[in-house]
Amino acid sequence: MMLISFGARNYLSFKEGFEVSLELSPSCPPAISAGKGVSNVLCIIGPNASGKTNVIRALTFVSDFCCNSFSNKPEERLSVTSFGFSTEASSFFMEFNIGDVRYYYEVELTNTEVLSETLERKASRKIKVFSRKRQELEYCIKELQELKTMKLRKNVSVLSAAHQYEIRGLEEVYAFFSHIVSNIDPFAGEVKYNEQTANVFSISKTYYESSETLDFVREKLALFDTGINGISIEKLKGPTDDDYFFPFFNHTTKQGVVTVPYYLESNGTRSLFSQLSIYKQVLDCGGVLLIDEFDNNLHPDILGKLVNLFLDPENNTNNAQLVFCTHNTGVMDTLGKYRIVLVNKEENESFLYRIDELPGNIVRNDRSLETIYKTGKLGGTPNL
Repeated sequence: MMLISFGARNYLSFKEGFEVSLELSPSCPPAISAGKGVSNVLCIIGPNASGKTNVIRALTFVSDFCCNSFSNKPEERLSVTSFGFSTEASSFFMEFNIGDVRYYYEVELTNTEVLSETLERKASRKIKVFSRKRQELEYCIKELQELKTMKLRKNVSVLSAAHQYEIRGLEEVYAFFSHIVSNIDPFAGEVKYNEQTANVFSISKTYYESSETLDFVREKLALFDTGINGISIEKLKGPTDDDYFFPFFNHTTKQGVVTVPYYLESNGTRSLFSQLSIYKQVLDCGGVLLIDEFDNNLHPDILGKLVNLFLDPENNTNNAQLVFCTHNTGVMDTLGKYRIVLVNKEENESFLYRIDELPGNIVRNDRSLETIYKTGKLGGTPNL
C-alpha cells in the first residue's frame, strides 16, 4: 500500500485548493528514487502560519472520516472548516496503490453532511467502484451489491459503514485508510504525541505490554545519543487503587547507573519517548505516518536519523511512508527537490508546490538546495 497523491479544495487556509504528489518523475536521479516511482518521504516547509499544518490536517481528516465516522451520532457535525468559514462545501481527494491496483477516492462535504463520495480503481482499466449522492448510493459494482443493504447517514463515509456492516469487498481500502497514522488530533488539529499533551501513562502501558516496542524505543534513544542506556516501565498503584504505568530512564555515569524519572528528562527525550511508538507501528505494518512539528525539541541530527528510518530499505521493509512538516532546512539537501513541498500564503490564502515544479534551472541537482532556499528565491520563507 502506498499513497501517491492527495489534496483538498476550500479547506481551512486553502481556498483554491492544493494537490501534493509523492510520485517521482522520470528525471529523478536513481540515487533518490532507488528505482521506485513513489517516494517514501515527503517534507513540507514554509513560514509560520503559512498553512503547513493544514496539509497534514486534510489527510488526517480523510483518514478519520473513512475509518471512524460510523461512530458519529446522527446529528453530529463533521470536523471540516471551509476557507473563511463559508457555507460552501470542501472536497478532498486521494490516489493510492494497493498491490497492482490504483485507487482514486474523492469526497465533497460540509460540516453537516456528505454531498458526494466516489471510489474508482484501475488495474487494466479505470472503473467506478461506488458513488453516492447525499444519503443515496447511486452506483456500486456487482461484487459490492451488499452496499445497497446499508442505510447511509449524512455524516458517515461509505467505507466506514461498510466496515461496520462487515462488507469484505472494501476491507483492503479501509485498511489503507486505517494505516494512516497522524500525530495531530483530527478535530482540534493539535499535536497529540508530544511531552505536553500525550498521556504518558497510556503510552507507557503500551510499552509495558509490548517488550518488542520498548526494545525499539530503547535502541533508538541510544542511537540518538541521549545518554540513555535503558528504560524501565513500572506498574504503580494510583490513589483509587488503579494501576498506572510510569517510565524511568537509566543513565551511566562515572559514579554508576543513575535512574531518572520521566518528568526530569529533557523535552527532546520526552518527545521521542512519546512518538517512537507510532514510528514503529507504521514501519511494522506499512502505511503513512503524518508528523506535524517534526523538529519540535529535537536536534537537527536526530531529524535525519528519523527520516532515514523510512529511506533505508533495511529499516523500512514494508514500504512505509513519512509525510512531515518542519522549519528545519538541514534535511533539504538530503531529500532534494523531488521530495520537498514549499507552502506560501498571500492575502491569507495558502498555496503550495513541489520544488521540482519550479520553472527554469535555478534548482539543480548539483547545487545546495538549502543555500538557494535561504536566499528566498524559491519562496516558502517568512517576509521579515
